[in-house]
Order: sequence, then structure tokens, then C-alpha cells
Amino acid sequence: MENFLILGKACLLIYALLFLVLVLHELIHLLFILLFKKKVISINIHPFGGKVVYENDHQYGQIFWISTAPNLILPFIGGAMLYFSESIYSHLFSMLCILNLFNFVPFTGDGSAILYSALKWWEEHTQKTFPNNKT
Repeated sequence: MENFLILGKACLLIYALLFLVLVLHELIHLLFILLFKKKVISINIHPFGGKVVYENDHQYGQIFWISTAPNLILPFIGGAMLYFSESIYSHLFSMLCILNLFNFVPFTGDGSAILYSALKWWEEHTQKTFPNNKT
């Protein structure tokens, strides 16, 4: 019975660290949304995910950075913590931060927004640079 209690406490701790990374991820999105002065429509944090919804003004360079920021900042924080910390809990937190790199894959929410905004920015940029080119 004691082993089950230890396992239960470990699972709760892992979930708490995962939830903390989730909240930090969404807060970084929110920070960049506010930095670019976009209108926040809603913020939803629930036990298995979160989402910050903002008004799309078709500024694709800004949308790119809003989508990319947590996936760059959190792995950097995780890498620094992994290097400087000695606790197993901080190592776990570090690894969960580093796992944000997975969000660059195009079938994730952030990854698809990054790819779409980069392609739309490129399309707008090439139309301004080469107005007669139909790409």
C-alpha cells in the first residue's frame, strides 16, 4: 500500500510540473500578444491544455513570433536549469521545458501557426518585392 502512495505522489508531482510548464507556455504567448498590442479574446487553461485566443489582424510576422516565442524561450530556460541544477525535480522540469521544441512540428497548434504565418509573410514579401511575379 505504501508503494501506491509513493507512486501517487510522484504522479501528482509530475502532473504539477507539467501543468506549470503549460501555464508558462501560455503566459509567454500572452506576453508577446500584449507586446504586439493585439486584442485578447479569451484565455483558457484547463487540466489537459490551454489556449490564448487573440484577434487576427493579418500581421504575419507578429503572428510568427507569438507562435514561436514559447517554443524558443522555454527550451532555453530548461537547458540553463538542466546545466545549473542538481535536483531530480528541477531536471524533470527542465526536460518538460525542452520538450516544447516538439511544438515546431507542423501538426501541432503552434507548429501549424508558425508554418502558416511564415508562408503568408513570404507570399506578402515576394508580392511587394516582385509585384509582377505570380507566386
